[in-house]
Amino acid sequence: MQEYVSAHLRNVAVIGQGRSGKTSLLDACLFNAGAVKRLGSTANGSSFLDVEPEELRRGFSISSKLVAIEWHGCKLNFIDTPGYPDFISEVKGALTAADCALIVISAPSGIEIETEKGWRLTEEMGLPRAFFVNKMDREHADFQQVVDELRVRFGKGVVPVQLPIGAEASFQGVADLLTMNLKFMSHEDETIVTGIPEYMEETVETARQALIEALADFNDTLLEKFLGGEAIAQDEIGQALSDGIAAGKVFPVFCGSASQNIGIRKLMNGIISYLPAPGIFPAVGTEPGKEDSLIERTLDGPFSAQVFKTIVDPFVGRLTFLRLRSGELCNDDSVYNASRGALERLGGLFTMQGNQQIKVTKAFAGDIVVTTKLTATRTGDTLADKNDPILYEPIAYPGSMLIMAAYPKKKGDEEKVFGSLEKEQDEDPTIVVFKFPETKETLVRAQGEVQIEILGERLARKFGAEIEFREPKVPYRETIRKSVKTEGKHKKQSGGHGQYGHVWLEIVPQPAGEGNVFTETIFGGSVPRQYIPAVEKGTAETLAEGVLAGCPIVDIKVNLYDGSYHTVDSSEAAFKAATAIALRKGIKEAQPVLLEPIYNISISAPEYFMGEVMGQLNAKRARIMGVESQGRDMSEVKAQIPATELYKYATDLRAQTKGRGTFTTEFSHYEEMPPKMAEKVIQAYQDARK
Repeated sequence: MQEYVSAHLRNVAVIGQGRSGKTSLLDACLFNAGAVKRLGSTANGSSFLDVEPEELRRGFSISSKLVAIEWHGCKLNFIDTPGYPDFISEVKGALTAADCALIVISAPSGIEIETEKGWRLTEEMGLPRAFFVNKMDREHADFQQVVDELRVRFGKGVVPVQLPIGAEASFQGVADLLTMNLKFMSHEDETIVTGIPEYMEETVETARQALIEALADFNDTLLEKFLGGEAIAQDEIGQALSDGIAAGKVFPVFCGSASQNIGIRKLMNGIISYLPAPGIFPAVGTEPGKEDSLIERTLDGPFSAQVFKTIVDPFVGRLTFLRLRSGELCNDDSVYNASRGALERLGGLFTMQGNQQIKVTKAFAGDIVVTTKLTATRTGDTLADKNDPILYEPIAYPGSMLIMAAYPKKKGDEEKVFGSLEKEQDEDPTIVVFKFPETKETLVRAQGEVQIEILGERLARKFGAEIEFREPKVPYRETIRKSVKTEGKHKKQSGGHGQYGHVWLEIVPQPAGEGNVFTETIFGGSVPRQYIPAVEKGTAETLAEGVLAGCPIVDIKVNLYDGSYHTVDSSEAAFKAATAIALRKGIKEAQPVLLEPIYNISISAPEYFMGEVMGQLNAKRARIMGVESQGRDMSEVKAQIPATELYKYATDLRAQTKGRGTFTTEFSHYEEMPPKMAEKVIQAYQDARK
């Protein structure tokens, strides 16, 4: 593959709803560019991009792929992204690397959930956008209906630059509103280019005028000619279209059928002609160590790049995907990781067409390349010239909503399983693995159940690590509601020295959050000083073990006020045992209760789902704290909810809001659990001990 300077590069993230045909579209692009000999298809499992077993089994993409294509003197760096919501990290990474986004829509289905999410995401990131209405050959395909819906939802800047010739089974080509020619597929599968036929002239002219009118809204020169009734040249329209797309004011709509390879070449030509090349805006970062010191980098500045994706493969090794922000990069260069302060040497440079690696010797600013052997570098890191470093803002990923406990299926596989989990974190930053000290479980945070399911399959396939995901244990706690005085005596005689320890303890409840306190008010030496530390240690150990359900006992004060000892048989161990006896007996008499953790939860969802969301929260014992409007028909409800009710709430909310709802949680406090529910927890603990 040739080396391409910035002006001849186009970086396009292909996003949209799952099964809208994104991968099929890029399969067709590969075929048209001569990169592959046949037209791949996701429908029959022959795609050149979806090749992982997990993708073939489910019929949809689960990871993003770089698809570099040479077309008419330019290099098109497409990034195919998953359309399933669990894999949002892949979409975020792709958008970080791209200069624009192509939103693919299924003509029969119209705007779907991920269409809306993709639009909002690209809008927040300030990326130029274009639409491709796919599957025009399918039943119920209605191009005009989709365009009308897009304009209602996303504004009058959405304008077609093409019209379909026919629809459903009769779809055979597209009419270009700029070149004013018609391109269609004949019965002999030959592409024929001709002028606009008479029967379509009025429709095409009306659509072309609508396009010019939309462009004239922000282009004064075009506006004057339009109002004056002057003829407007194709070049003028094309330039205005390019300017409008780059400014984020115009969003062109292309159409076609990826499976039939109709309209795809026109789309590829349109991407080169109208979508922006790298460098329309300078890259902005900070000086390492100085967050307030902003630095701008233009394409011809010192080398800098950002990592937007990492693949960890037991056979291939670590693949690091880079978007060059400025400067040049050669395949044997050393680079400085400004995020971690580490110097790393590249293991070569290459681009990719799905899984196929294509070597390159040099890359220019704006290009997307892949390298290997960067051991310290992770997704989101900035690589730069050590003599002129810069630090780009890390990629912001949404918080993970589902928590599961991870266990090896086989004893002795702990190191293999948890080691492979750490590697998967490098690939998908929305997967967070951590050890929870209170329950001693390894917990995995993820976006949803499909992501967790696929994670288990990939660990087994790639690393031979068989993992089981379970409902995480809830870190309950215990406390008491009244004060008691209790005695504990440990006495044993078995020949020779015996064992003797005797204590009197006063147990008093403390205010919530005050913690545990140990004091002693021994008078007259009833318990010798050398044994008091043993009583304190025995207190701490017994409280940590719990009495009701094996949970830590909190917010109590234990005072040692009396006892007795034996000059020969007393020992530290005996006093620890006596303390445990006294505490277990006393706590059972002090109205013990079970405490459950309560979390603050913030849920964002469309307003029309809020009634159902709050109804479900009430059913989950949550307390609604308030509802606020977030604009654009979105609202946020804040509540407090018991941790026991959060298990798989991500799945429930997604089903309830048709995938539009998200939430974040934060620990708030502990409070007493309802007696009937507490009884079940206590009974389950006692049954497990039998």
